Amino acid sequence: MNRIRRLAITLLALLGLAGCDVVQPKEDMVPTSLTGIDHLADHVSVQNFWVNGSSGHQAGTGGSIVCCANLPRKWRPDLKVLVSWNVTNWRDCGGERRERWVPVERYEQVGSLFIHFLSDGSVRAISSNISPGYGNDEYLGPQDPIPRKNPWHAYGDYGERCPSRGGPVVLEEAN
Repeated sequence: MNRIRRLAITLLALLGLAGCDVVQPKEDMVPTSLTGIDHLADHVSVQNFWVNGSSGHQAGTGGSIVCCANLPRKWRPDLKVLVSWNVTNWRDCGGERRERWVPVERYEQVGSLFIHFLSDGSVRAISSNISPGYGNDEYLGPQDPIPRKNPWHAYGDYGERCPSRGGPVVLEEAN
């Protein structure tokens, strides 16, 4: 009788555990550098951007690298990153904050994370060990032009020209 009782208790305990959430193993994450690339018109620029809360600072031509973002060692089809950014319109004294979940394009090996802000309003997230650049056909990301721009020189001091806007919006990093 004792054996039956112990078996019943063991079965009840196992059934009770079956109702609990199963703890998923942590995904193997890899730190990688983060770079923003601004393909926007000459009078518009990405002043600050963040990926999953990590600051990428100002997007530019792809030469500035910031450490670090994290990506899973192994790509998966549902992989997305939360990209937040500030856009400043230097010519028209405008600006806004945008945020979007962006799919990370397929990669075989984790490389630098390049965030492309394209002129059509789309955003692409590409992990690559090959850097983008004019005429670099090996880079699998967009080959859209990357304007070399200095809107503050072309349009003057934003804070002086656009006093009601208070200059470019600066957001604090998300915790």
